[in-house]
Amino acid sequence: MVGIDISDKSIKIAEIAGKRHPQLKAVCWSPLPPNIMRRGVIQDVNLTVAALKEAMTKCSPVQVEGNVVVASIPETQTFVRVLELPAMPDHEIDEAVQWAVRQHIPFDLDRVYLDWQPVYDLNVDTKHRHVLVGAVQKDVVDPLLAVLDGSGLKVAALELEAQAVVRSILPKDSRDIEGVLIVDLGATSTNIIFFDQGVVRFTTSVQLGGDDLTRQVAHTLNIQPSIAAEQKALVGASNQNQSDTAVAIREVTLALISRVEKVVREIASQFGESRPIRAIMLSGGSANLPGIVNVFAEIFPGIPVEMGNPFINLLGGGDVKAMPLSAADASHFVTAFGLALRQIETA
Repeated sequence: MVGIDISDKSIKIAEIAGKRHPQLKAVCWSPLPPNIMRRGVIQDVNLTVAALKEAMTKCSPVQVEGNVVVASIPETQTFVRVLELPAMPDHEIDEAVQWAVRQHIPFDLDRVYLDWQPVYDLNVDTKHRHVLVGAVQKDVVDPLLAVLDGSGLKVAALELEAQAVVRSILPKDSRDIEGVLIVDLGATSTNIIFFDQGVVRFTTSVQLGGDDLTRQVAHTLNIQPSIAAEQKALVGASNQNQSDTAVAIREVTLALISRVEKVVREIASQFGESRPIRAIMLSGGSANLPGIVNVFAEIFPGIPVEMGNPFINLLGGGDVKAMPLSAADASHFVTAFGLALRQIETA
């Protein structure tokens, strides 16, 4: 299966073969010209088709062979929640879901694609039905389908980005995993996913990412963004270094984490003590910032913080040296890996 992740700045592709023993065959990457994609919405189908075709030629260690793909729907343009409904017969759920979703999304239901599936909690609640609901605007999905069709690809599925990230960095059998907060740090945005007992219970996207940190460091230190990016990668966010550069990087990192704190409070308000956050897992290319795990651990004392392993569900995933790319490079492909791994759920 081929996973395609089109973000605001680049196209990332991964091909994974095999269901019982999935093996990473190829990865491809290509930058996107400016303004072709804005906040997850394709602005020019023809230019995006050309960019995708170019990306398919920039692969390592071999070229992609398949043409059946799963593509991601950006988190910035989706609504994902577990909704609690009164106990009711199955044939009444669809109408109840539509009514409930209207209370949460700021646009007309006629403009969205809506899907839901029942959630079977470990704690039996006979008075309520729980459903996992996903909604995405048609203005996001329709151009994406046009791009994939124009590229000569066969679409097996479109998938919400959160589902792909979870599939990439959590073990395949994750039904019993409780209270994991995944913070997926990208270049232009940070996606926050709350996963509990086999289900994505909550997602949101913060419009702040690694590029914003770079720009702020450049502004604070009055240096070029390219130099700021180099300094960020070298110095990191550790509080052991008190140079002007280190202090500036740490300050902008703390500003980002403060946005994550707000989401954590929202999750606590929604779920209470019944679903506490028990662990924090970082993923995405901007999670490569040196020292960022320690900064998260300082802000969230008592909660284990670790980097997600994008190789965990791949053949040879325990041996990074056996992979065709480094763990740091693989962090940029977390979503693409998860999309391509969708096939293992039917194994």
